[in-house]
Amino acid sequence: MSALRLTEIIQDIHAMDEELWHYEKRYALRSEYFYELYKAGQLRDEDPVETRDYLDWAACYEIKRHREELYDTMIREALQKLKPKQAVSLADLKLAQKPATTPAGA
Repeated sequence: MSALRLTEIIQDIHAMDEELWHYEKRYALRSEYFYELYKAGQLRDEDPVETRDYLDWAACYEIKRHREELYDTMIREALQKLKPKQAVSLADLKLAQKPATTPAGA
């Protein structure tokens, strides 16, 4: 499996944001609050359309959270390598080329 790069992780996060916005707009509820209800088993499941939405919404939210955690880890590792008070150019850090340490399918 190939490793994800920071730019791919950012693309995934934005793609999930678009998907999450669809559900947030439809149900007038932010994803964090939906996910709390979902994980607590507090959502009714009689309507098959809503049930499918819940499954897809939860999956998108989990993917986004995973990618954000992966991104945060990679950025922290890259920034820890800087010397204290060292002025840098973001282009020189070459963050766009850094692969993640986790396989893409994870």
